[in-house]
Amino acid sequence: MFVTRVAMEKVDRHYEKGVRELAAGVARKALEGVDGVDYVIVASSLSYLQEPQLDLGAHLASALGLKGTRALNVEAGEASGLAAAEMASALLKGKASRVLVVGVDKLTNFPSAETYAHLSLLYDESISTYSSGFGSVAGILMRLYMERYGVDRLTMAHWPALMHSNAKHNPYAMLRFAIAPEKVLEAMPMADPITLMDSFPLGDGAAAVLLESKPRDALAELVAVESAVGPASVAWSEDPLFIEPLALAFNRLSERYQVGEVDLVELHDSFTITALMVLESMGLEERGKAAEAVASGRFSPNGELPVNPSGGLKARGHPIGATGVYQLAEVALQLAGSFPGLKVEGAKRGLAVSVNGFGSSAYVAYLRGVL
Repeated sequence: MFVTRVAMEKVDRHYEKGVRELAAGVARKALEGVDGVDYVIVASSLSYLQEPQLDLGAHLASALGLKGTRALNVEAGEASGLAAAEMASALLKGKASRVLVVGVDKLTNFPSAETYAHLSLLYDESISTYSSGFGSVAGILMRLYMERYGVDRLTMAHWPALMHSNAKHNPYAMLRFAIAPEKVLEAMPMADPITLMDSFPLGDGAAAVLLESKPRDALAELVAVESAVGPASVAWSEDPLFIEPLALAFNRLSERYQVGEVDLVELHDSFTITALMVLESMGLEERGKAAEAVASGRFSPNGELPVNPSGGLKARGHPIGATGVYQLAEVALQLAGSFPGLKVEGAKRGLAVSVNGFGSSAYVAYLRGVL
């Protein structure tokens, strides 16, 4: 199957637009000149809490004038976007030839405290029950990583600094300014040792990807999407610093394709520690060495393996259900040589990686260039 069209809204605080307006905006752009689709799949997680609207896929299809088409809704927390892509992949192998995947979520309809309460529902219920907060879990994991592997706090700060440096060039990114690693340490504490600069910003966003079974003017080939579920809580994991379902999903892809030989990765970095865990759980870096590899430039745009040239969740922004669709669009544009931000020259293979929470589910999409 092939990615033929993409559209993205700048991740921002879109107070003037609702969920349906954001979704319809990118959907119309992706469908310009296209004569209908077989399915509309909407990936969204918090929109049902932020705006009281159910059956969003059907309402979006109706707003687009797609009378008689089929519509589905996907909710898989932070991984909703790639979950929708996996569903589209299955449909394109059977009863569909053209599927529009739209990701959308808003995080700014309520005061931050209420939005964070909504976000806690993405994680195991014990987080909301005991008011510990997902940030505190990330803080515990970062502390454990630093102590287990003897990594200092400044080395850890190179990840958010790299993300901001990348996002500065991305017109769709929310935080388009550079920061030094030292500034990460000086930011407002969130959950020691994590500061606000180690976490994603609260913003709204929408992205759309048109997938077709035939390679008509394709940007990239979506070769496969794999997924797996894992422990609902890090407390139930044999090793809380290892994302078991991500390793399983990646291994499933590796059994069929040479996914270790990729030219770029757009991955889930809701927190600094999450990015390091993702890199190590996929075997893209040795256990305990990811932070040092980031600091040494291995994952920079001109490094050995460019990671998140978009700026990632950390600086592009993380509109939850839409994030995986952004990642698909970004990788496809990179492989087509037309990404509007930092380009990975000559990229032929790429991965998009989404995780919900700290490993309750994980998705990996593998894309190849068609030029």
